[in-house]
Amino acid sequence: MFGFVVLAAALATAGRAAWRQPSFRGAALSLLTVLATGTVFYQVHERWSLLDSLYFAVTTGLTIGYGDLAPTTTLSRVFTMLYAASAVSLFAMVGGLLARIGLTQRQSRRGGRPPESP
Repeated sequence: MFGFVVLAAALATAGRAAWRQPSFRGAALSLLTVLATGTVFYQVHERWSLLDSLYFAVTTGLTIGYGDLAPTTTLSRVFTMLYAASAVSLFAMVGGLLARIGLTQRQSRRGGRPPESP
């Protein structure tokens, strides 16, 4: 449990620092927009509840895919293919930016040199 608290604190600290970066803000807001779009689409076309629609949008974007929900119409399947490509990419980008900023902060606290930016 202690490790989880430490990890949550580190993520919160990195998240606050990351939010100051325009690239992170843009990626995070894009991810939220894609998640909202997916959620609304599944509510309308699959007639799932708000929670089920958001759950499916997040598990698809994180490539978890439990299989308990699945699109049933051709339109929903096509949308899901396009949605998954966008959401997976954005989740990876947000996670990568958050990790890079967190590592940079950690190294600067320890007195090390931050990693080179590409």
